[in-house]
Amino acid sequence: MAFLAGRYTATWNSLALGQTADGFRLSHSFFKRLITGDAFAQAPQDGIYQGAEVFIAGRLIAYDTAAMPTIMWPYAATFLDMGVIGRTDVGGSVAKSLILTAVAGTPSAAAPASLTLPLSILAEGFPVELLFAPDLREVPLRQRVYPNGTTGVFGTQT
Repeated sequence: MAFLAGRYTATWNSLALGQTADGFRLSHSFFKRLITGDAFAQAPQDGIYQGAEVFIAGRLIAYDTAAMPTIMWPYAATFLDMGVIGRTDVGGSVAKSLILTAVAGTPSAAAPASLTLPLSILAEGFPVELLFAPDLREVPLRQRVYPNGTTGVFGTQT
């Protein structure tokens, strides 16, 4: 058994995201069609796997003026601009690559050394909040990660 810890740097669309408050959390959930029938009423008897969804989230504490507008407003890349209505995430080339890289000399540098999520974008319905006050401006982000349309792979790790 190994305990792993260590910092990762992050880029989105080749722009450095800066420091996070406590790193990134990758999460996933599966979709299933539960099979029920009159033998057991609503009690599931089996399930048919129907894919998965992946999200990655973190709280940024370093506000990079080049990266933040594009990651918070991906449809326009300009702060407080609605952008192009009807544009698709993947087909419209709005989803971009998020790359996490382990900082050299840390235990995390070996497992994995990097994580590449080629199609990520701000998750629908996620409320990005910005503090305008004399305190640290944290930027919470949650991104949906789309799978490759040909292979079904969400990302790669090395």
